[in-house]
Amino acid sequence: MKQTKYSLILLLCSLIWGSAFVAQSAAMDLGMKPYAFTAVRMLLGSAVLLPFVLLRRKSALPAARAGKKRLLLAGGVTGITVALASCLQQAGLQYTTAGKGAFLTALYILLVPIVGALLFHKKTGGRLWLCLMLGAVGLYLLSVTEQLTLEKGDALMILCALVFTFQILLVDKFAPKFDALTLCCVEFFTAGVLSLIPMALFEGWGFENIGPAVLCIVYCGVFSCGIAYWLQIVGQRHLPPALASLIMSFESVFGALFGALILHERMSPRELLGCAIIFLALVLSQLPEKQRT
Repeated sequence: MKQTKYSLILLLCSLIWGSAFVAQSAAMDLGMKPYAFTAVRMLLGSAVLLPFVLLRRKSALPAARAGKKRLLLAGGVTGITVALASCLQQAGLQYTTAGKGAFLTALYILLVPIVGALLFHKKTGGRLWLCLMLGAVGLYLLSVTEQLTLEKGDALMILCALVFTFQILLVDKFAPKFDALTLCCVEFFTAGVLSLIPMALFEGWGFENIGPAVLCIVYCGVFSCGIAYWLQIVGQRHLPPALASLIMSFESVFGALFGALILHERMSPRELLGCAIIFLALVLSQLPEKQRT
């Protein structure tokens, strides 16, 4: 019963993240620029987490000044990757659907153990490489046209998944050393501030379209960044890592489902087959392997 309870918590987290793709896509349709949307969303997410950090500041903040500096450095480094990945994702949603964007972003579930094995010599089984090949087949069916060209929006989403891979590996390194909510608060704040740079360079400083998209911003900032992250922490603390990752991979399914129900997005049979193969690869990659005695 306890495992079921926390599995449902993580499933709710996946549902929020998946439906956030609809809000992100809708914000673009309402005239919001991608970098401006990312900046406001991340800063709002940081503001949502800040009161909880301050309420627990004795345990959430390092006592020594050197510890605070290391916290800011860790949050700053991971915030750079969050800013880059989120800007790529938001820019990609201008050219692709919420459903395809969700499935392509979820490729990080496959890439994290592969990159970890290649760069950090972490152990990985042969089945994971098979899953990677399955994912490549699904990616080809989903994103590569009959003229053998990769769609612009899909390419941005694949780059987003790759950057999120490094963000997850960095968090894996830093999270045990700091309070998770505090690290995330600094991470979101850094990402929001850094997103203001491409906004100023390519979009100007105007927020004239923030009004029509305010509900999308609030949903992504408060629910996707703030509440969903808290649910992730609660759920993951009480579940095996493989089961937690498997449940969170349903983000891709929810993204496609809400895209179809709310935005009336439709995929071709070829694209649906690609989504099915990618999801199969995600599920197989998270199933536990038999241990040799």
